[in-house]
Amino acid sequence: MKVANRVKSALVISALVLGASSTAAMADDASNQAAKDLYRTQVTAFKSSITTWKASKEAIKATFATAKANAVANRDAAIAAAGTDQTQISAAKAAFRTAIDQAKATRDAGIAQLGAKPTKPVKPVS
Repeated sequence: MKVANRVKSALVISALVLGASSTAAMADDASNQAAKDLYRTQVTAFKSSITTWKASKEAIKATFATAKANAVANRDAAIAAAGTDQTQISAAKAAFRTAIDQAKATRDAGIAQLGAKPTKPVKPVS
């Protein structure tokens, strides 16, 4: 009888210990799942923001390239029309520098307004 009671006690204790550890494991699984769900949400938001950021940066680059090409074309046309008149050539070069400086200022302001590149979220530890 005493042996049977000891076996029963051991089984009850084992069940309680295992139940407590499995409850803790379930809580860990739930918190891991919540962390994974949050990570998925953050990754989706990151993908959207990085796509927008890259598109905006490309638009800024394209705008600058167009402004630069126009400035070069205007300068070359003005120099060709000036012939050997140094005053007109100097004026064309000064206008070119002004146009390039304005294009750079516009580009730099756009990049400053764009802000820092979005950072990828950190994957939760499993």
